[in-house]
This record gives sequence, C-alpha cells and structure tokens, in this order.
Amino acid sequence: MAPADKMRGGEPANLILKGTTLEGDLRFGAQLVVAGVIKGNIHCESMLIVERGGRVEGRIEAPLIVVHGELVGTVLATQSIEIWSGATVGGDVAARSIRVDEGAMLTANLLIAADLPDRLGPPDPVQAPKADPVPAGRPVEPPVTRSQPASPITPPASFLSPGPVTDRR
Repeated sequence: MAPADKMRGGEPANLILKGTTLEGDLRFGAQLVVAGVIKGNIHCESMLIVERGGRVEGRIEAPLIVVHGELVGTVLATQSIEIWSGATVGGDVAARSIRVDEGAMLTANLLIAADLPDRLGPPDPVQAPKADPVPAGRPVEPPVTRSQPASPITPPASFLSPGPVTDRR
C-alpha cells in the first residue's frame, strides 16, 4: 500500500481531511485531495480531487479536477473536469474536456473549448447599485408596479420529441 502522502501515480499529495476547514488564497504545488472544506481562491498545479463529503468553493484553478463531492464557484480546469455520480458542481465552469456521470448534478455556466487561458483573470469588482438622482425639493414617489398577465408556458423542444404539435394539413 502507498504511503498516505502519495496518491494517484505515486505523486505527493496534500490531504485536507474531513472536519478540516481552510479559508483564504491557497496554492498547492502537488496533487490536492479534499475530504473537508476549502473556501477561497485555490490554485493547484496538479490534480484536484474533491472526495465524497468534501466541499470546495471559490475561484478554483487546476489542470485536472475530479469531483465526487461538491464544487462551487468560478472553475478553470485547463485539461479536464470529471463529475462522478453523486457529485454536485455549480457556478461558472471552463474546461477543455468534461465528463459527467449519470446521477451527477451540474448546474453551471459551462464553457468547453480547446483554447482556454492558463489562468483565471482577476475577479469582477463588486459594484453597488446606482440610485437615480432626485431633484432637490421634490418628494420621492414609490415606483408603480403593474401586474402582467402570465404568458403560457411552453416546454422547451427536446432532442427526443419533435417539438410542439402543429396542424399539418
């Protein structure tokens, strides 16, 4: 059996065990295996494995990401991401290749492209909503809301169904 600090392929590994929570800007030069929780900006120069029961959230960069637990945030997998049965992935995900097993949950803005950047750009600055200026001396009136009749909901066309039924006479 391999030593605990060496995982797949005999490569050294960083282990974040169940019950451990890390927060902040974190960099890992070797493989990272997460069974606990990590929140923040995470840069891993090797494989990132999120074990069942583990959770990673934030801005995540790694060449290969394998998810058995939860992964949420802005994710860049410069090679590929694998989402195994029972795993949950959400947020903005970019990868050169993706694998999603039956029983996995992927709720993300997904970009799959061969020409991805090697790094995530800086995070977008948070902007406070701008208030409309009110001329001095004028009372502020609440906005008027009008109810709109509900539009009929039509289910989206599927690859398995021919779409909406129309009269073809």
